[in-house]
Amino acid sequence: MPMRMISKDSKHKGLVKVDNREQHILSTWISISCLKSLLVTINGILPLLIPSKSLILLLTNIILLQSFYILDHVFHGLSAVLSKDELQALKRPPGFVSAYKDVPVELHTTHPPEFLKLNPSFGLWPASNFGQDVIIGVVDTGIWPESLSFRDDGMPEIPKRWKGICRTGTDFNSSLCNRKLIGVNYFNKGALAADPSANIAMNSARDTFGHGTHVASLAAGNYVHGVSYFGYATGTAKGVAPRARLAIYKISWPEFSTSTADVIAGMDQAVADGVDIILISSGFRHIPLYEDSIAIATFGAMMKGILVSASAGNSGPDFGTLGNGDVWIMTIAPGTTDRTFAGTLTLGNGQKMRGWSLFPLSVLVKNSTVIYNKTLSSCNSIELLSQVHSPNIPNYEVIICDGSDGLLSQMRTVMEVRFRVGLPDKSATRVGHNIDLESDYILQSGTSMACLHASGIAAMLKSVHPEWSPSAIKSAG
Repeated sequence: MPMRMISKDSKHKGLVKVDNREQHILSTWISISCLKSLLVTINGILPLLIPSKSLILLLTNIILLQSFYILDHVFHGLSAVLSKDELQALKRPPGFVSAYKDVPVELHTTHPPEFLKLNPSFGLWPASNFGQDVIIGVVDTGIWPESLSFRDDGMPEIPKRWKGICRTGTDFNSSLCNRKLIGVNYFNKGALAADPSANIAMNSARDTFGHGTHVASLAAGNYVHGVSYFGYATGTAKGVAPRARLAIYKISWPEFSTSTADVIAGMDQAVADGVDIILISSGFRHIPLYEDSIAIATFGAMMKGILVSASAGNSGPDFGTLGNGDVWIMTIAPGTTDRTFAGTLTLGNGQKMRGWSLFPLSVLVKNSTVIYNKTLSSCNSIELLSQVHSPNIPNYEVIICDGSDGLLSQMRTVMEVRFRVGLPDKSATRVGHNIDLESDYILQSGTSMACLHASGIAAMLKSVHPEWSPSAIKSAG
């Protein structure tokens, strides 16, 4: 299990990741040293403040042989695979602070801009020129660059301050980047260190999961006219900041759990590339701050003037379930919109029942039994049908259950105990829809979907007030 380390002085921090299994087996840890005596450069790779020759020799060996990430922005340090003995040796010289295991990280439309009262004639949209030239760094599952949301129609030249690259890889060449999608990168060395035998099918920034593409398009996607989801939500799809630039950092892979080292490396690169805002929809569950290296990395980004917008997670309503709740992060919780999508079930006797539905067709179902089942937790999964199977009902077709208000009750509970727990800074739309039918544009919910709306608003505020600090943007949002 991996570890990480932190220093109280952001100018004198080192990050070392080591992989820990047994005495003679490699393992992954992250360690931070407070290195204060002598400024040296090891092989021209990493400037460190080194207190002793023994630590110089040890870090030289780590950098040359075992490191897979060099970090110098959100952290000063590195990630490396070391043996247990090497980790113990690293702890002995003066200047070492601590080391922590690297734990897996969880991944936590056409209408929301109007719901957020964004108007093309007045207000934040025209004042910010729709977020033009603000760079949003999305740290997620990658991107599907062919989506119409990432066309660069109407976009001016890329800002000269941009320092990033369009990294090539499997089924992804540099020509797929443009003036909207200005850069991509991907990070999986941490995950591969934990599972060297893994075979990555799509070793590039291309998104095979869909989460990152959805997040990026709703934060800063370009205008796409005539979009609908099988006739639902018809209109023009656009991001909250449709003229903002997108930089993509893929850190999550379907082949294995997301590595902390990869997440931090993605954030570190985003800072180095010159993004204005980092959007991250992942984090730890139930972990104290002093063990949360991602929280420390977001603090480092904040110290560089970069706002980090992060989702609050989808847990709750128990105490201590708020994710990414550190005060320097703009933490986003989900909320609801002013619309629903309804369908009508007409029974044989003419009685009609209306409820939430995204079924795309009108069909006639004959000689089928209607089942109303109070024991179902919700009606959003085929697997739940096994809960209502009965030998006396061999051919049931229609299942009816009570609507789920779990997220709403969680939100109410959090608000009721606001004086006792950390609260999200903002609430944005995205409760109520998770749909998996095949379509170029889909409806999804959760805090990661809410996070991207708030990130788009933050991008436009940054465009209007480039001198504002992350704290100023948080307070204005």
